Amino acid sequence: MRVLPFLAILLAGCSSTNTCDRSLEGIWKSDGQATMAFVRERTKLQPKTEDFLQALVGHMTMTFEGGELHLKMPDIEVPISGQMSPFSGFEERKPYKVLFCSNSTIVWSARQPFGDTDEATTVNFVDPDTFWVYTGSADPKMPDLHTREYFRRVR
Repeated sequence: MRVLPFLAILLAGCSSTNTCDRSLEGIWKSDGQATMAFVRERTKLQPKTEDFLQALVGHMTMTFEGGELHLKMPDIEVPISGQMSPFSGFEERKPYKVLFCSNSTIVWSARQPFGDTDEATTVNFVDPDTFWVYTGSADPKMPDLHTREYFRRVR
């Protein structure tokens, strides 16, 4: 007889963990001001790296809709060795799935950009319409900036 109340409590707990108050649905735009404020307050980057990052952030959009992610980065110019140089943008659509969701975090997975293996991305919510992602890198060819890029929902 004690098994039934325990089972009821266990099932109620499991069903409540499957719901989430946060959502990725909508269009999210990189927030260059918030990103650079974090960089200036919390990191120690070389001035040329900070200038490059400032030119880079604030342009990309991510649209999450119906299980599809649409990434879009326009062509821009960035400073490289003191000269403004073109930076080729990109556009990509791919399915994504939510692996974990809580009031402060969503972990989602999708195919690596222009790759064939999946990677997980963790978004950390500041509020329902603002999140940040860690911009570190495990790739030895890429610099590990140890910073955050902020995004705001625009629709």
